[in-house]
Amino acid sequence: MSLAAAYARTRPHHPRKVAKLSEYIDLATKHKHMILVDISGIPAPALHEIRSKLRKRGAALKVVKNKLFLKAVEKGRREAAQALTSKLTGQNAVIFTDENPFSLALSIASEYKMTRKAKPGDVATSDIVIPAGNTGIPPGPSMSLFSKLKVPIRVMEGAIWVATDTVVARKGEVVSPELAELLTKLNIKPIEITLPIKAFVINGRVVEVGEVDYQPEHYAKLLSEAQASAVNLAINARLPLPEVLHLMVVQGVLEATNLATALVLPIPSVIERCIARAHAEAHALLNFVRQKSPGF
Repeated sequence: MSLAAAYARTRPHHPRKVAKLSEYIDLATKHKHMILVDISGIPAPALHEIRSKLRKRGAALKVVKNKLFLKAVEKGRREAAQALTSKLTGQNAVIFTDENPFSLALSIASEYKMTRKAKPGDVATSDIVIPAGNTGIPPGPSMSLFSKLKVPIRVMEGAIWVATDTVVARKGEVVSPELAELLTKLNIKPIEITLPIKAFVINGRVVEVGEVDYQPEHYAKLLSEAQASAVNLAINARLPLPEVLHLMVVQGVLEATNLATALVLPIPSVIERCIARAHAEAHALLNFVRQKSPGF
């Protein structure tokens, strides 16, 4: 018998761990769906605000202990626990909800965005602009920061004023230590933060973020493309469906008119087109002859 098999824990688990495990099991049982999110680098105040907004929608956000949460999932959803094992690294939180998880995810991406102060090494999530106006900073050492970052300033009324709106970093650029320091002094919080979703657990099944595109614009585009393909197929197959019948009539009239014009049939509806075509061809022939015989 191995040591692992022979070992039996005799000391009781810490009451706080037992209480947490019980809480996770209760939440997972009470709610239909779960959303695992990464909270690394998200300030506590921002997380608290998001938690408050979710509570109003009947959802609960809990910062979880990875191993304890995995044990809670194993109690009733062993397959889900196996799929989540590789994702429960770093700092995580779980949103427990009965709402459509994709609808909630859209809200998280669009409505629950917040900003924080920039730190050296951050990547700008959008263009960072220092607006024109009074900074409230007295003249002194801070003026060198403005100079390094090529921000036009002037001193007025005992304070540093920015002359014009100035872009100090483009989206995707790395924030330098000098820029981070200046933005902090100006109380500008340019880094957008939201909750990156790691996975969905829907009725006990783990759905990878890459498995589904929950942006409605994507599905609207797919539906539009499918509708256009269906209409094109119906017209080409000459299916007399009410939705395309008028288009088939228009196409038939156009094809008949083009055929009559090409054959120069003296039909009242195409005579003017035949004359116009003959005139254009005669004019083209005249130009060709003149090119060959300039004196013509």
